[in-house]
Amino acid sequence: MIRTRVALLGAVVAMGVAVLTGCGPNDGQGAGTSASAGAQGAGSAAGLTSLSFTPGTAKDNNAPADTGDFFKGPSSAPAAMKWVQLSAGAAGKLNPVVVNGAGFTLYRFDKDTADPSKSNCNGDCAKTWPPVLVKPGGRIFLDGVAKSKVGVVKRADGNLQVTVGGSPVYKYSLDTAPGQTNGQGVGGTWFGVTPDGTKAGQSPEGTDQGTGLDYRNGTAGQHHAPPNTGDNYKGDRGSAAAMKWVQLTSGSANGLNPIVHDGAGFTLYRFDKDSPNPSKSNCNGDCAKTWPPVLVRNGSRIFVDGVPTAKIGIVKRDDGRRQVTIGGWPVYRFSGDTGPGQTNGEGVGGTWFAVSPTGGKVLPPTADNGSGVQNGGGTAPAPSASDTSAALGNGSVILDSGKNFSEPDGSQATAGPGCQDLVQPFKALSLQLSGGPIKIWSGKQCTGTSALVSSSVADLSGIFSQPIASVRFGG
Repeated sequence: MIRTRVALLGAVVAMGVAVLTGCGPNDGQGAGTSASAGAQGAGSAAGLTSLSFTPGTAKDNNAPADTGDFFKGPSSAPAAMKWVQLSAGAAGKLNPVVVNGAGFTLYRFDKDTADPSKSNCNGDCAKTWPPVLVKPGGRIFLDGVAKSKVGVVKRADGNLQVTVGGSPVYKYSLDTAPGQTNGQGVGGTWFGVTPDGTKAGQSPEGTDQGTGLDYRNGTAGQHHAPPNTGDNYKGDRGSAAAMKWVQLTSGSANGLNPIVHDGAGFTLYRFDKDSPNPSKSNCNGDCAKTWPPVLVRNGSRIFVDGVPTAKIGIVKRDDGRRQVTIGGWPVYRFSGDTGPGQTNGEGVGGTWFAVSPTGGKVLPPTADNGSGVQNGGGTAPAPSASDTSAALGNGSVILDSGKNFSEPDGSQATAGPGCQDLVQPFKALSLQLSGGPIKIWSGKQCTGTSALVSSSVADLSGIFSQPIASVRFGG
């Protein structure tokens, strides 16, 4: 038992998998407990030991033709369940919304539940709304959707359905081509799903009176932007042609996920020495030559593709020019990135990092797991004010429902970096730790009562008597 659990801990660290150990007494009853990509869910489906999570698209990773989202037959066919892609983007008037690898919009159902995850769409409902299924050991490609938001739930028929933010996700049978959103609002209960699992809504388009910018959903290519303008312009980034338009797309690059890149595929960055509230750029002179600011002028167009329009703003620079902000943070390109998809600016000087779709700092990816698959970086959560005293490790932990790692009601596992919420509070009586110390917390977002744990504990009862809702790692 101990040898098996050590192997599982290694899998969490090395592969970023969802680890499910043990089954609760209600398994097989259709209750559908979920396991998140960060291995935050309770143990559920018999036979499920892991899912691999790979930043990037299926095409980027050379997924076989006519498998996964590319498969033309039933979603429950083994070939179809081989892999799933979750990408943040825009579809019709919806932005942000999650689409699959073939570009089809994914939906959530108001009559399902997210905490705990449970699908209530079966029988004829599941024919109209095919669930997004993945087989045990299958792969999930993540492109603009955070790993911490993704999980699986066991359906009444025993299949594993993908969840986003705890909500089971589906396709719609009447969407016959990529980019369609015919399922939006059907019956007042079906809506596109956002990258955090909430209901997708219409993104405002047209000229914003506050910024003087014209917003459009989708990409510059979809809107037939003129060549050699905007993000595709080859010359001075401050020229009128370059400032004609900017594209902000949620995606991934070199294991970093989710990040924002521009219309030419170049990674966008934020600077720790800037400030978001009020927005202020402190990168000028030679700094701005190395880190060209993303600039616009009155009347410029911004194409939004998986980045919430509400998070986009403008700040006036010291030279009078206007720079795009995300979540209040001014954004930049890096002169050392010479081609699309590069992330050479990540971590430079300990102050420059790729920017997330909400303005957060995206941490570097963890090491390669030995199979050629890198774990994705995550958006750094805001630290708790009371969680700054200890030098924490960036490892992983298995939380066990029994003393001495006996797991009578299953276990949960999660890994760093930063603060990791569990899908639901978990009453742990022992824990097995690798790469500590860590802090365990009674509330989500690393709030409430906490305890510092430096090594594996066979009996937690004398240390922490409350259910554990979140875990703080280093990084």
